[in-house]
Amino acid sequence: MVMEPSNPKPTPAAAGSRLIAPPRTRLRDHLTARLRARRLDLELAAGTPPEATAALALRGYRLADLRRRRVLAQTLRRLVREAGHDRPPGWARITPRRERVTATAQALTTLADTLARPGPVAPRGVAQAWLLVTDGTGPLYNRRNRRSVEAQARSAAENLRPRGT
Repeated sequence: MVMEPSNPKPTPAAAGSRLIAPPRTRLRDHLTARLRARRLDLELAAGTPPEATAALALRGYRLADLRRRRVLAQTLRRLVREAGHDRPPGWARITPRRERVTATAQALTTLADTLARPGPVAPRGVAQAWLLVTDGTGPLYNRRNRRSVEAQARSAAENLRPRGT
């Protein structure tokens, strides 16, 4: 399913592909999409199709919104920019591992550029980028986490491409 940021309806991924209708949504689905956003993000990032449930589809639409993607892109760019400054972090702020950000600045910048580009995107890639930035236990913030920031950024950028393109 391809998410068109300006239009919350799924569009075909390629000519001749079948249009996937979103599941019928109820108030409960909207509440689930908001209250269980993190769990839904994890499911989307792992590859669960957004059309699997109404709550996943709603969360996918929200993630794929161009304004939301551009805010995420700005956050990535800010992390790269601030990693180059020798400023002590605020007392209540969790900061990314500076050495990991500087080592993967190119991959993070490429991801930011891809996120900010208008056009349809796959929610899986946006969910992966969102989790990379917001997961305090992930490799961007936790020195004990041995996963590669660069591999995760590249995977997110790759998974932004809608299926069938």
